[in-house]
Amino acid sequence: MSRPRFPFIAKDVSALARSLQRELAACAMPLQLAGHGGRPTDDACGNPAHDATGSPTVGSAGDAACVPANAPGPVSPVSHVSHVQLLNMLVRAVGYRNFQHYRAQFAAQERLERLAAPQPANPEEPVDLRRVERAARHFGPDGLLARWPGKVSLQRLCLWWVWSRLPAGHELTGTQMDDALRACHHFGDHALLRRWLCDLGMTTRTPDGRQYRRVEQRPPQEALALLQHLRDRERHARLADRTRQAGHGVPAA
Repeated sequence: MSRPRFPFIAKDVSALARSLQRELAACAMPLQLAGHGGRPTDDACGNPAHDATGSPTVGSAGDAACVPANAPGPVSPVSHVSHVQLLNMLVRAVGYRNFQHYRAQFAAQERLERLAAPQPANPEEPVDLRRVERAARHFGPDGLLARWPGKVSLQRLCLWWVWSRLPAGHELTGTQMDDALRACHHFGDHALLRRWLCDLGMTTRTPDGRQYRRVEQRPPQEALALLQHLRDRERHARLADRTRQAGHGVPAA
């Protein structure tokens, strides 16, 4: 059975104490009747005894005068209060009718919170690092695409790197597009790259083929991992080259 959390918030602790005392006194009433064979404990004047809060007391100084000598000893009302009764006392003290009323209110609140909670639009897909590693092998030491992969999954992944090398937010003529693609690879087939970019929706072109434009979008997680790996590899290569030049006394560019 689920156990709802109980937000025990009482702005007025004295009011809470009085409420619980009244509940316990009500539970003690039948016990006093059963134990004394009469009405609840009265004071010396025959009136029900009350404490400073105005609630009937479970026991008072007048009890000794009213209780027969052979009457059973004082019975603690708390020991005869069931678990459900205690729960009802607590929730009534903070404004609920009973514990079932509180459970219904709590369940409704949880359902409303789940409906109001924003759901992630596109949860991040897992990254296949082995595929990223295989795609990275198709790039040469200079960071350019050295050969065209044979597998379609790797081709798509490598195309994201080609896409990242195109200028963002700019129209390119056919010649400019071809020059940008030639600068990205070594295997000499810029037309293949151009066709794949257009077919996969990474770039757009006018019907006459004279204008091209990169489509701005977020690459998938694996493509982002590949781009980061290639940037890191290029940075490490530059640092190694500078270190080598410094060791030979050649000024760094």
